[in-house]
Amino acid sequence: MVEDDPAIRRLVTMVLQRNGFQVDAAADGLEAVLKLGLSEYEVIVLDLMMPNLDGFTFLNTFAKEEPERLRKVIVTSAASPAVIRERMDREPFRVLPKPFDIGELVASVRACISAQSN
Repeated sequence: MVEDDPAIRRLVTMVLQRNGFQVDAAADGLEAVLKLGLSEYEVIVLDLMMPNLDGFTFLNTFAKEEPERLRKVIVTSAASPAVIRERMDREPFRVLPKPFDIGELVASVRACISAQSN
């Protein structure tokens, strides 16, 4: 879970954990890159608008260096779909507009994991 808003980060982490997922959280893209260097993750829930290293830069770096990782990314953003498409080199697994439905996020995480095993 990569989210700069501490309240959203805590809430999503708690909900995902209650649904049986192990969750690691990062406050920005830089922290997420460091964690990705140490561990492998099945799903990355990523906010786009963050300090230090924003989600667009994070995604576009992976699109160039490890495009297969984009299949693991669920983006949460208040940015319009048009802005998201314009700023990204490739599409992530799913984009959920903020405010997102927490049940839809949980379902998206499950679908993302399931899609990787097919």
